[in-house]
Amino acid sequence: MAKRPAEDAGHGPPYKMQEAPSREKKGPKLPVLTYKDTEPLQNLHTYWRSGTMHLLEIMIPPEYMTKDNKRVKARQIWGDYDGYSPDSDVVAVLMHLGHYAHNLTSPPPNVVEVRAHIRLLPPRGVYPSKARFLKSREWVGSAERPQESCCFKVEKCWLVTRSAQLVDLPPCIDDCPAVQATVQPQSIDRQINTRHTGTTKSRHSQEVSIQFNLCSEPWLKYSLAAIADKGMHQSQLTSARLLHSVLYVETHRNRYQVALQTPAGTPDGKDLYSLARCKSPLPMGLMYKLGMPLPADQVEMYHENVEWEEFNWDVSLLHLRGMELSLKRMNFLPITRPDVKAEQK
Repeated sequence: MAKRPAEDAGHGPPYKMQEAPSREKKGPKLPVLTYKDTEPLQNLHTYWRSGTMHLLEIMIPPEYMTKDNKRVKARQIWGDYDGYSPDSDVVAVLMHLGHYAHNLTSPPPNVVEVRAHIRLLPPRGVYPSKARFLKSREWVGSAERPQESCCFKVEKCWLVTRSAQLVDLPPCIDDCPAVQATVQPQSIDRQINTRHTGTTKSRHSQEVSIQFNLCSEPWLKYSLAAIADKGMHQSQLTSARLLHSVLYVETHRNRYQVALQTPAGTPDGKDLYSLARCKSPLPMGLMYKLGMPLPADQVEMYHENVEWEEFNWDVSLLHLRGMELSLKRMNFLPITRPDVKAEQK
């Protein structure tokens, strides 16, 4: 089996472990501050006023790296990546920058601690808000806010595993939320028989229903069960799902987009759909950034004004107006373009 390419750090999950090269100790040892979820970092002003030590190391126990952290839930964070106020919570800052996932209920089990380097900077006075993975607060300097001696920014972040490995946690650079897989293994996956070489005994093995798409991301394997209606009620029809989602299917070489074109756009009140080929298969993070359905410059339109009954879904094929596609993978992604949502209302 060929190895799939590594995920791009900008689009993969912020907490995905990537082994970092061994670190060599260089220069003087940095002061280490231990994180507590009951108070902000202490004595930052002391290190700033000393004028010699503006780079500090923060040690964070893994149990605080969750969305249930009380200071994270209270959004104790002011500023953006150019500088955060000294009373901002470091865990909230790491989640805001995308170093670490903001929606985890528990840390990975093999993590011993999370560490970060922060650099002290002159005070900013104005801390703008930024809605990234965790929305920061905006605070303009006023008489009510204590006079600050410094602010800080994160230089780097990594975690330490139980096997003493150091795993770098790079920031998410594209301002897109970490894309989680929207598909789950089927609870009724088909059981297939396999046979060991040289033996007469057979055993059962579960068929895999998840495949990697053209960008090495997990998608659902195409099957009639995945595309079929889930019941007779109107809301359980696959066509009804396309009112708020876009269907993407892939062959061995190309990705195609099936989207609602005009709701109830015909005289008899039927919805119309379109089929387009994506000019280039894009990572899901970039697709969210561009908006779905993808803009016209990202797709090549094949068929428009298609009624749902014209889509003939086969066991492994899609037949539409004389065209035949051999399907391998599929995924439903939510409509994110505001202009498309406005048209459908």
